[in-house]
Amino acid sequence: MSSRDQALAAIVDAFVPAHDGLPSASQMGIHRRLLAEVDALGRPSLRRQLDLLLSVVDTGLGNLLLSGRPSAISAMDQAAREAWLRGLANSPIALKRTAFQDLKRLTLLLTYGVEDSPWRARTGFVPPDPDEPSPSRVHVRTPRAGETLEADAVVIGSGAGGSVAAAVLAAAGRRVIVLERAAMVGEAGFGGPELDGLAALFLDRGLSATTDRWISIRAGSAVGGGTVVNWSSSLRAPAAVREEWREAGVGDDLDDHYAAIETALGVTSAESERNGPNGRLAAGLDALGHPWQVIPRNVRGCGDCGPCAVGCRRGAKQSVLRTYLAQADADGAEVLDRSEVLRILLEGGRAAGVVAKVPGGAITVRAPRVALAGGSILSPVVLLRSGIASRTAGRTLHLHPVAAVAALYEDSLAPWSGVPQSVMSDAFAEVDGRWGFRIEAAPTHPGLIASGFPWWDSAGHREVMGQCDHIAAFIAIVRDRNVGRIGIARDGGTSIDYQPGAPERELLGRASVELARVHRAAGARHVVPLVTPPHSWRDGEPFDPWLDALARRSVSPNRILLFSAHQMSSCRIGTDRRSSVADPDGQVHDAPGVWVTDASAMPTASGVNPMLSLMALARRTATRMAAT
Repeated sequence: MSSRDQALAAIVDAFVPAHDGLPSASQMGIHRRLLAEVDALGRPSLRRQLDLLLSVVDTGLGNLLLSGRPSAISAMDQAAREAWLRGLANSPIALKRTAFQDLKRLTLLLTYGVEDSPWRARTGFVPPDPDEPSPSRVHVRTPRAGETLEADAVVIGSGAGGSVAAAVLAAAGRRVIVLERAAMVGEAGFGGPELDGLAALFLDRGLSATTDRWISIRAGSAVGGGTVVNWSSSLRAPAAVREEWREAGVGDDLDDHYAAIETALGVTSAESERNGPNGRLAAGLDALGHPWQVIPRNVRGCGDCGPCAVGCRRGAKQSVLRTYLAQADADGAEVLDRSEVLRILLEGGRAAGVVAKVPGGAITVRAPRVALAGGSILSPVVLLRSGIASRTAGRTLHLHPVAAVAALYEDSLAPWSGVPQSVMSDAFAEVDGRWGFRIEAAPTHPGLIASGFPWWDSAGHREVMGQCDHIAAFIAIVRDRNVGRIGIARDGGTSIDYQPGAPERELLGRASVELARVHRAAGARHVVPLVTPPHSWRDGEPFDPWLDALARRSVSPNRILLFSAHQMSSCRIGTDRRSSVADPDGQVHDAPGVWVTDASAMPTASGVNPMLSLMALARRTATRMAAT
């Protein structure tokens, strides 16, 4: 074993040592799997950074300079290693905190997420028996390198926006080709182990994050996009947001498009039963007098199968695989997977097609209309690589930063089972003018729980993980006014530069406090904000002083764990060319024939789960495309 391998084995064992007959993380091979996950991202710079850290910490001098401890990490005993990790976690230096959080999240995700992990078995999680897969409704092929194809329109991306655009254009009689960078995974491949689903269906194998690693990014990367892996919450943008969009030029007929989308997706509240965490959320909100509503969902025949975030085998979730992409396919559209668009072709300043990377080479699709629907992270990258909208693309990113507070209850809640989200409160949606946060519950599986929960020592983390089936996680989705930026990193990958501004940090801090209040009102016996160092409350302890201390906690990088599942506005619609990528119809200002048909087109953050809104906007834009 090399010095670096020894160092990484020592680190993963510091997080998860052998205990009571259970193997240590390194005995499970987690250190090797961790390296394989980093390599699978295809970003050599990330592997070099990790190798450098491991080289430093496994020498006495290097570790002395890094941590003040003159001993290689592999030579330390367990107590010293855990103290070493705490030093990184609580360092005033942001890079050290980043290193801790990266190592912690990956180690614990893998240790508790591996299908045959004895640590996962200890949590009480029992994988559901898989449903018989519903037959696929979409025909997909992988193109041959060197092909040149002709179409009336080419759609970049097969997710919520791209599929709507494809369906509208195909229904209008246009020859449509849909290009999807991910490999096809159909219903027979859904609903499997947590880690397999993350690797196959999410951007960067579910490990994407902002450049400073503060905000974990969950974005679908599959044929069908985010509609395959989201939690089915189907909400219209609130009135205040719609007013902002009207000011940006979107206001003529969006209600008609919302209604059409809801009908096609079968949106209903009739199948929004409350599982354990959602039931606790409703109880806590009721006890505090806060209003809440049942979340409408795009499902037909949903049942208690659990793994919505890794695809629906039974086809109950009305993703675009069951609706818009299937309809586009039926109307003659061709869907090609493993086809990553490198650039958009312009001739005479107008759209002329695209070039895409495929296995073994590249293909060209010639088309006078291009629908850009690669998602808010990748759509601006396509524009930047094409030399289109270089001054505006990617510069107005919204993320809906999410704070979470978990809690343990006396009774079993099975947080991985049942309807993932069915209760939402907008009690705090406009506490700062048009901005605020909405409260929902989140489903959790052992790997996600383990990677998100605070770690301060192995024994404390182990104790909590043994009670996973008693955990409920409540989240606060903050509507952000601050913007971030999507760019192209030096190694050719995508950079996501975003930090919450002062207003967002204020809202995130308050959200943590309000979530804790809801948990206590719902009867929680142990409330755990996702902060480092840990700051938890147990039943019988004074609550108000603890809550005051939580309110004073710093909302700063890698001291509070943040998530984002809603990326928006990075190629936004607007009337001002200086601050928007596309005009109010969705056509790129400086590239006629190129249209933006995904969440990146949203003028501002939606404030709620954005699927319904981005599909309504895409239908509006595609209708205009079809008329050209």
